[in-house]
Amino acid sequence: MKKVIFIVLFLLAGALFAETRDQLVRYLPRNSHLVGGADFLEMQDNEVYQSMERNGQIWSYDDKNGIVEYIKLLKLDTKKDLKAFAFSKYVNNYGGGGEVRVFLLNRDWSRDLEEFQSTPYAEMSLYRISPEQDKYAVLLTPNTIAVGNLNEVKMAVDVATGKVPALKENPNLAPLYAKIPAGSTVWAVAMPLSRRKASDANAKQSTNAIIGGFKTYYFYGIPTKTATRAQFYGQTQDEKQASFMSSFMIGTLLVTKFRVEQPLAEMLDKIDVKHNGNTVNVTMLVTKEMVDAYFKGKLGF
Repeated sequence: MKKVIFIVLFLLAGALFAETRDQLVRYLPRNSHLVGGADFLEMQDNEVYQSMERNGQIWSYDDKNGIVEYIKLLKLDTKKDLKAFAFSKYVNNYGGGGEVRVFLLNRDWSRDLEEFQSTPYAEMSLYRISPEQDKYAVLLTPNTIAVGNLNEVKMAVDVATGKVPALKENPNLAPLYAKIPAGSTVWAVAMPLSRRKASDANAKQSTNAIIGGFKTYYFYGIPTKTATRAQFYGQTQDEKQASFMSSFMIGTLLVTKFRVEQPLAEMLDKIDVKHNGNTVNVTMLVTKEMVDAYFKGKLGF
């Protein structure tokens, strides 16, 4: 009986994670090429998350775009105010790149924005949160806020009001998003742009040789107390390319293991890389030691 109750509670918890995620994804545009997010509320007890928060690594993916500055301008307490986060990197109808960033907060943020100058748009208010810079915020619901430059927050509003289609109508990314398990607290799906299209759109995306070898990919992490169980699935052009990519990744791991200390090498040795058809799958247990080594440049990838 206890086992049955545990299974039911686990499934209910997973459903709640997915519901939180969906609340934010509904504001991401169809023409996204990379979307991702995290559920901070469910990661508070995870040692990997705690370590990254202490070391200021949580927002490292977006350092160049200043997400930390948005957090400071809005006076958000990352431990108390943030419930979940999602972002989208997209190419608009005019060929330009942009990014929508959406926070789900633990309380109503309406009064906190009243100090800023606002501009009406589609029956919503766009708040200029920095008088010197092109940085805005818009309240999509009392506890859901999108930030970005003027065009980016307008995109969030356009998606919210139905003027622009949402991610669920993206024929490439929507099916990948549907594969993310309900209990995942960190996740991403992507269809990398070609280098030419990225350059034309001035879109910021990874230049990593491994990531660039996939047509589409998705990954997710499910936390335990001390680590995060992560899965990566990448689709290539054909089986030959998948075989090459998996071999390349295995080779990279082997080289890296010779460069690091024994405890870390043993952790890397447990990473499983395989391919089936044109799909490459990586299974790994992410620890705080691995994350710390990555940010210190010890892993080399």
